[in-house]
Amino acid sequence: MAKNDYAVAPSSWIDSLGTTVSIACAIQCSVFPLLVGVLPLLGLGFLLGEDVEKIFVATSVILAVSSFTWGFRYHRRFHVFVFLVSAVALISAGHFWVDERYETPIVISGTLVLAAGHFLNRRLCRLCGECGSA
Repeated sequence: MAKNDYAVAPSSWIDSLGTTVSIACAIQCSVFPLLVGVLPLLGLGFLLGEDVEKIFVATSVILAVSSFTWGFRYHRRFHVFVFLVSAVALISAGHFWVDERYETPIVISGTLVLAAGHFLNRRLCRLCGECGSA
């Protein structure tokens, strides 16, 4: 039996979705605070809330965990988890341990590291003969 008999080839759409959500989270963290006065006038004031940020972060991390685990089960490349652990550490540090003025750049860095992990996971799929077309 081949090493991948029990693993289903990863789908690149999960990494695409994860990358999109991670980058959307970075955009939300960086741009929306500049639009504090405009968004409520457009009926989009809810986007400035803490809950939206929590949803973006939670969705990004959940997609990354599932995608990286799926990719690891198939490709056996552990280094994608370095991106996941680094990103979660940066996001957590930004939210819980650093001064408020450093929160945004640190959280944005974490979400971009998460997006880079998704790009790496997709690259591993493209280099793989069995799932390169997925």
